Amino acid sequence: MRLFFRTTLFVLLLLFSGGAAAKVYIDIEAPAGRRLPIAVQTFKNMSAAEEGPETAVLAEELYDTIVSDLSFTDLFDVIEREAYLEDPAAAGITRKETDFSDWRAIRAEALVKGGVKKEGGRLVFEVRIFDTVTEEQIFGKRYLGRVKSLRSIAHRFTDDLMERLTGKPGVFSTRLLFVSDRTGNKEIYICDYDGGNTRRITRNGSINLSPQWSPDGKRIIYSSYKNGRPSLYMLDLLTGREHVISDREGINIGGRWSPDGKRIILTLSVDESPELYTIDLDTMAAKRLTSNWGIDVSPTWSPDGRSVAYVSDTAGNPHIYMLDLQTGKKRRLTFEGKYNTSPAWSPDGKWIAWSSLGDDGRFDIWIMTADGGERRRLTSRGNNKTPSWSPDSRYIVFSSTREGATSLYIMGLDGSGLRKIDTGEGSAFSPAWSPYLR
Repeated sequence: MRLFFRTTLFVLLLLFSGGAAAKVYIDIEAPAGRRLPIAVQTFKNMSAAEEGPETAVLAEELYDTIVSDLSFTDLFDVIEREAYLEDPAAAGITRKETDFSDWRAIRAEALVKGGVKKEGGRLVFEVRIFDTVTEEQIFGKRYLGRVKSLRSIAHRFTDDLMERLTGKPGVFSTRLLFVSDRTGNKEIYICDYDGGNTRRITRNGSINLSPQWSPDGKRIIYSSYKNGRPSLYMLDLLTGREHVISDREGINIGGRWSPDGKRIILTLSVDESPELYTIDLDTMAAKRLTSNWGIDVSPTWSPDGRSVAYVSDTAGNPHIYMLDLQTGKKRRLTFEGKYNTSPAWSPDGKWIAWSSLGDDGRFDIWIMTADGGERRRLTSRGNNKTPSWSPDSRYIVFSSTREGATSLYIMGLDGSGLRKIDTGEGSAFSPAWSPYLR
């Protein structure tokens, strides 16, 4: 069975684009940027009569997914359809068929218009984005894919929209790995960034933990007790093939891919004390990195591959340390908190997120600059653990008990925009956000 959920989604020829395509409409680096007012008109049903009723349903699902994507960010102010002056049934989707004064009247500065057609089991989505002030088309595309890939088509469009309006790629086509106990065992699952298309990808009836992505997003690694002790496995999401990375005596846990994809760092206890090692994926040779009387676990690579942050209890309580892989020098980064764990380095290299047990008996998510200087607490309710960064370093996914059961949540870099991710039945924890998958 193929486990990498390809959509057979194709983006066909770029439709006419005017000079406005080069303009950046939103500066996402601005500390408190203004939200761009945007309108998404109801998509036109362009199917033949016999396909019309089903196409209407598909068009609405496309609309809902796209609006949800745009609302997820803190960059857009999506204007409600009730405010629209234009009759979607009477107006077309091209620039010449659009009265832009109707959209300026409701303060929309960007406008999305499109049409949907169903041809057998395939879906055609033709869409355009306009600047309502200049009345120019920013870009237009035609997307073709299977009907069951509708959500992927919607996410691909909002990724393209994001890149055209901000100059930066969107995260809407990314996915999450997580662990759930919904079957009575701890199995690995995968879903869209927003919880859609959730599927189970391990079925061994054992304890499976700490899933992590390869840099290209085609493979994952995870620890499993399916053979009686915690061993590290690699799973190819395209072919479903799995093989053992490390099954050494003792524990084999906490694997993370190096940024170049050539090595994996993990914790082994082959010499009794749990220490950090790297495994070369070509030779499978293990190289020891730490040698302490304490426990060294939960490593995370810096994006340049020169350093790792990790957890060690050599000072008594678990704290976050940094190891320079070239010099071997170690530096302690945290000095507060009773139990500091699960460090995660942001893809842009600027921040390290981690979970810390405070004096109030709760775990909270914190971030600090990579040098250990500036630090911020981002959460304040429940137990909040295992942070993981979006590939654009703007969002963090984590597990929390703030509403009772352990569930996944996403928040912005400053803790704002908290959003619960519906992954289905059972608890959900230990999330890992994919790299860009396009």
